[in-house]
Amino acid sequence: MMKWRMAVVLLGCILIVPCVTGLAQTEFPVASYEIHVSLDTNQDTLIGSQTINYINDSDAQIHEITFALIANWGAEPNPYLHPALTDEQYTAGFDPTWTKVSQVMNADGEALPFRFESIPPFLQTFSLENGLLIVELPGPLAPGAETTIHMDFETKFARAMAMDNCVYIDTYVWRFGWNPVAVGPDALEAKFELPAANYRVELTVPEDLYAFGGADYQQEIGTTSGLKTLEFSNVHPTRSVPLIIGPELDSVATEWNGVTIEAVFLPGGESYARVALSYAEEILAYHSQHFGPFEGQRLIIAENPTPGFFGMAADGMVLVGSSVVRLKDMPALGTYDRVNEYLLAHELAHLWWGIGIGTDFNAENWISEGFAEYLSITYFEDQHGGFDPNLLAHLQPGLAEDALSDAVGYLNLRQHLSELQYLTLLQLGFDEPIVQPVADSEYLNGLTVRTYSKGYLVLRGLESIIGQEKMHQILIEARNEWSGKLLTVEEFRLLAERVSEMDLSEFFAGWLYGDARFDVAITGFDTIETDTGYSTLLHLSGVDPIFPISVEAALDDGSTVRMDFVPNCCSAVAPLLETELPITSIAIDPDEMLPDANRFNNRWPRKILVAHPFRSDDAPKIGMPLDAYVIDISSTGISGRFRNDHAWSLIILPHIDPDMDWQTFDIEEFATMLDIVGVFGANLGRDLGISFTGMVTGLDLVTGEGKMDVALSALIHGFTHPETGNAGRYWYPSWQNDLTIGAIGELSHPIPYLALSITRDDLLPMYMKNTLTLQLGVPGFGTDPFGTIEWRAIKRFRVAHMLYVDVTASIAETLFEALPNEFLFSLDELHAFDYLPMGHHQMFAALEVILPPLIRDSGYAIFNWTRLDSITLSAFIQGGRTQANCATVCEPGIRLEAGARLTFTFPGFLGAMIQIEVGYAHPLVGMDGEGRLFIDLGGSS
Repeated sequence: MMKWRMAVVLLGCILIVPCVTGLAQTEFPVASYEIHVSLDTNQDTLIGSQTINYINDSDAQIHEITFALIANWGAEPNPYLHPALTDEQYTAGFDPTWTKVSQVMNADGEALPFRFESIPPFLQTFSLENGLLIVELPGPLAPGAETTIHMDFETKFARAMAMDNCVYIDTYVWRFGWNPVAVGPDALEAKFELPAANYRVELTVPEDLYAFGGADYQQEIGTTSGLKTLEFSNVHPTRSVPLIIGPELDSVATEWNGVTIEAVFLPGGESYARVALSYAEEILAYHSQHFGPFEGQRLIIAENPTPGFFGMAADGMVLVGSSVVRLKDMPALGTYDRVNEYLLAHELAHLWWGIGIGTDFNAENWISEGFAEYLSITYFEDQHGGFDPNLLAHLQPGLAEDALSDAVGYLNLRQHLSELQYLTLLQLGFDEPIVQPVADSEYLNGLTVRTYSKGYLVLRGLESIIGQEKMHQILIEARNEWSGKLLTVEEFRLLAERVSEMDLSEFFAGWLYGDARFDVAITGFDTIETDTGYSTLLHLSGVDPIFPISVEAALDDGSTVRMDFVPNCCSAVAPLLETELPITSIAIDPDEMLPDANRFNNRWPRKILVAHPFRSDDAPKIGMPLDAYVIDISSTGISGRFRNDHAWSLIILPHIDPDMDWQTFDIEEFATMLDIVGVFGANLGRDLGISFTGMVTGLDLVTGEGKMDVALSALIHGFTHPETGNAGRYWYPSWQNDLTIGAIGELSHPIPYLALSITRDDLLPMYMKNTLTLQLGVPGFGTDPFGTIEWRAIKRFRVAHMLYVDVTASIAETLFEALPNEFLFSLDELHAFDYLPMGHHQMFAALEVILPPLIRDSGYAIFNWTRLDSITLSAFIQGGRTQANCATVCEPGIRLEAGARLTFTFPGFLGAMIQIEVGYAHPLVGMDGEGRLFIDLGGSS
């Protein structure tokens, strides 16, 4: 799966369940399923029966057979999360999935006793009941022996936008585990291994529905009474027969090397479908050539009705989120072409790794996702290059195209969607072993990045050790030996060692089972002139004898020379580099093969890139390099940044007074008045970030007069570990503490102050936030002591599905008599008043009723820029009282208004959301008010 559809990645990766073909012949014993089911569109269920020919492939006799009822893992809502956080997933409130088994019999029709058991909390900690079906055998089943079991079952789809196991806009999708799946006696104790099997499925649906299954063969075998029956079967064992069924599905098809590729789409998706067919042919050809042959006879690429930027794979089928299809050419023609190409390359790679080659999806999901990333990024970089911008470089000149290129045109797939994610993981301190059970994860927040991004970088690092030829040979041999089977990380290590003829135990111990970290750096180099040229001694730090080092030196004529060596475990000095000409710069790991924690120190001298107004228009955009410091010089100022670690800027502009009388405008006075703005921000780790903002406005260069507002802040996070329903330990910044020292006011006599803001965020369980803010004037700088204290609380109450009441309340008080004007309170949240009194004491309250969306998942195109996602109506009443300290009676400053707002939500780039609020507020109390419209622009990622 891809990075920008991570909301349910954990369970999405995990729900890869076993099923298989009915007529397949294999070299190893597998179970066989004969399934007959009908789709009940009134109850959203599959009803029918299955007959399983089960083979005891263990080393001991067994007395019972365990079946996974994966649908029951979604039978209960998550009790640990506030329902408002999960409401949007469901069409009309929580809707369960479940599987019921009514009877179990042997081959002679005799009833077999069975019982239900809970699954252990190895992946999730709720909805565990009846997760397993245990069928008791009449007698022991010896190793290698077979038995036949028949059972009647019913499985329910959820009415939800859940990507899988659901029905949305009358389209049914289910990839794995819609039938009871035999998993072996110990399969779900510590591991989640789901073996392949042979499947033959007969599916009966209403005649007006179209059904597609991920199977080598699909044919209609009969119709009766408005129903039709389809047959699905496979040539090789598979792990499921995934299904997509709906009334408005259509398809286009092509053929590649005898494989039928069919793209299934909803109305409006034909353009994407035809592009997907073209990409699929190229990807299958590449994967087959480099990583082993494609074994299937048929491939379905289907549009999933659920909106979002995501992809999912199953046997013979790839599903992509409807946003991938709808937004393909927005805001510019072909915007997502390369993103979609990578997405398909990743999901198709699962037909080699994760589905073709199975594994333990609990502790060793790296075998699935890390390898799918390796195959897809290797393919992508062979197609579009591994360096420079490669995600949007294909866009042609144009208004929208230029705006998109200016904003994110620098994006490089590997660097910004994999390496940067890994670097952020390290910065946050969420790194830990890739291979371990989910329940043992200390940092559940980093699970996806460790499995996908770090997992890929580790494989890339392995390639640097053994070479690409050996790496691809290993992958081909793994495909030949383990396709349709279950592969462990240890078995892969032994295979890699055999093919490469190298001891890789230390590499696997550190990078898969441990939390190894690598940061090689150049600390300098010494060059001496010799009779034949120049000898250069390179000084390094952080070398690791596991990884070979490549060195590339640039000579003063512009040419380059390279040297490769394996570091000595006892020395950080590289071999002498002999060149005919002097060296001007030197770099290590120029191909970026190693999982380096900091590429900035890989060059000498350090790489500093400067953008300026005189730079050529043809010069490549600098963007966000991971190995360089960036400085941007413009006509108004200068800025700098390093990755996402820190950024700063200084801007100088002529001062424009909004109240200026342009009839008496004086150019000389204008030329000596400036505004100066400086900002700095840095992420120092999981717990701490710092920021500085400084602004001097109306600075008179002659008199030195002006106003200032400067603040240096430290944001300190305090983490708790709330229960989320997932196994493993989740880190949530429940405490957000902001300590600020600042000064505000006239330059000649500014007012210094200290501010402390403490926020308790209980979003996950309660959807509530409390903030206490204390401000104190710093005495001894010509101002009287002053102070303020404010408490503010926000709480959401859920009335019904997607119907909420948000309550906000705040109280603010001064601590001393005097309070500078800059710190007086005001009811800034109000819209309907021309004048908002300022004072020393304030109370505020707001109540907003948020109605269910008027329009949801609209898809309505706004020109060719974007599509409307939803429109939500809310009504509010809010107001308060601001009271000033007065010697005589003061106007109490009571203001109260009522109004409503429409919130329009649009999808932004790569899954970001943009919101526009249009509202009207009318005064209820307060003589200076009048009804007025307001607009608020916002966005969220």
